[in-house]
Amino acid sequence: MPTKSRIFAVVTILTALAAQLAWAADNGSSAPKSTNRPAGASSETLEEVTVTAHRAELEKKVSKFVYQIAQQQNFDEGLARWRLPVCPIVAGILPEEEEFTRKRISEIAHAAGVPLAMEPCRPNLLVFVTRDVKRFFSGRSMHTRLVTFNGAHPSVIDEFIRTPRPVRVWYRTYMSTPDGGFLGNTDPTDIEGPPTYAPETAYARFNVIWGMRQVTVVVDQARLRGVSLGQFADYVALAGLSQIKVGAHLGDAPTILKLFDGTPQAGPDGMSDWDRAFLKSLYATASTSKGQRAQIARQVVHEITP
Repeated sequence: MPTKSRIFAVVTILTALAAQLAWAADNGSSAPKSTNRPAGASSETLEEVTVTAHRAELEKKVSKFVYQIAQQQNFDEGLARWRLPVCPIVAGILPEEEEFTRKRISEIAHAAGVPLAMEPCRPNLLVFVTRDVKRFFSGRSMHTRLVTFNGAHPSVIDEFIRTPRPVRVWYRTYMSTPDGGFLGNTDPTDIEGPPTYAPETAYARFNVIWGMRQVTVVVDQARLRGVSLGQFADYVALAGLSQIKVGAHLGDAPTILKLFDGTPQAGPDGMSDWDRAFLKSLYATASTSKGQRAQIARQVVHEITP
């Protein structure tokens, strides 16, 4: 015969089990669930680990994006940007479309901290839409070609014109000292070769900074079929306000620069948060820093994450 103490213990266990099953039934389950949570790990800790891992992955993707699109100058120097006030002009589309695009470029420039010229001004960001790119360039005067291409070698100019692209961008750049002293117009493709200048005074800094004096954007009209005016304006704004690498591999980065990778309907509606943050960061970081692209990447992450 079982003792009273054993009977009491069994009853106690059965009562506890019944209570546990009743609790599980009230919460939509037939049995208690196992969490597999490490001992001592709180939900806050797990959430923090998840956020940290997500941010690390985001930093990696953003860094790749920045390094892919940001064109450096000779000898891995800093990034060129507008230091002179920008005066955009658009030609080759309907007058109301030209006005919309010009204003949109100016709005994007203002938001990014790009210096803007007071109107009336002499155009230096030139956007042309044409049906025949080769004829467009061949029909320009010798003086205009010299001003546009800044003494680049004819073979380089011919390749630029001949290579089929929906948008061609030619950046006319110049050098200056960190305190603004002008060192002359130059270009990586100049006939006379790369410039010479004083050695650096500090390992982590450049002694020369680069500016953009004139940017010419030539758009193939046939490739604009299905492209909205907003998409067009945002694309030429990003390409004209920053020196973008030709043929950059953009992967899955959300950017307006992928507009012509597929159908316009499948492309971005306009500049993405990454694009706006990149442009803003380009104009906020020090051009004399050898780590400028890394600084831009960090600032982009800061801008696009809450």
